[in-house]
Amino acid sequence: MLYNKKKVSLQINISPSDYPSAKFILPHQLSALTDQVDETVLIIESKPSKGRFSFGWQENESKLKGLLNDLSQDYKMRVISVDYSEKAKEKIAKYFFGINHIPDKDFRGGPFYCYFFGLYHCKNDLVLHLDADIFLGGRSSTWITEAADIFAENNSVFCVCPLPGPPADDEKLIGQYIIHKFEDSSYKFQLGGFSTRIFLILKSLIHQKKLRLKKPRLKYQLKALISGNANADLPENFVSDFMSEHHLKRIDFLGKGKGLWSLHPPYRNAFFYENLPSIIKRVEKNDLPESQKGFYDIVDEVCDWNDVKIK
Repeated sequence: MLYNKKKVSLQINISPSDYPSAKFILPHQLSALTDQVDETVLIIESKPSKGRFSFGWQENESKLKGLLNDLSQDYKMRVISVDYSEKAKEKIAKYFFGINHIPDKDFRGGPFYCYFFGLYHCKNDLVLHLDADIFLGGRSSTWITEAADIFAENNSVFCVCPLPGPPADDEKLIGQYIIHKFEDSSYKFQLGGFSTRIFLILKSLIHQKKLRLKKPRLKYQLKALISGNANADLPENFVSDFMSEHHLKRIDFLGKGKGLWSLHPPYRNAFFYENLPSIIKRVEKNDLPESQKGFYDIVDEVCDWNDVKIK
């Protein structure tokens, strides 16, 4: 089956608590990708989670609205708030899961329903999803076209992603489960698992085959019970199971020229927020240390995480 390469939706999830970083990262994302897609859809989380997922929610709601108004002057995009009405939830649960109800949040109180709400409201079958904290390097102007070709060439592909981390000279990837390295193309891998942070998928495959809800491990079920959260595993885990069950592949690749690659901040601290503009410039110029190459999380040499790092 062939796909119209222009018919791709860019879909970004964002919440008021993301505002302190999104005011810098969102323009960075939009400038890298909007020229390659048919539509851009921003999904705004409307229901606060518990704990860290709702930090700064109230004071940042109006600021986020102002940011989106400003960006809409430069970028054509649809901005949609997540609809938690029972009618909307039932429609989306049936589309992706074949059931009448799915949880609003996962066992941590983190995002769950909003991911599927965002996919559902994209006009196109090919959807490139990003979380609001993803950095993009390489900034290829042809990566999405190249990615669409991968779907057209192989009907067992479910998910295509930019290279996780800037390219290393020896093509190493750190912390990834590599199933297969393609010899006919540099920096192209079949990786195991799934990440909700950034992916290009065919949403029709989920609609046709349906996902199955999964409970987390017992200790996390207890955590959910104590915290008053839903007894639902992280979406990335049951989507990984879905891929395994149906023998579907995830392909990560750099692409032509400088390609496209992603970085993610593993923590948040004052240094991160104060230095975000300079970190973005370093990513865009690939002015990064050797320790960052081939690794998907921003390393200490780029951002000082010492005060928040998990020991």
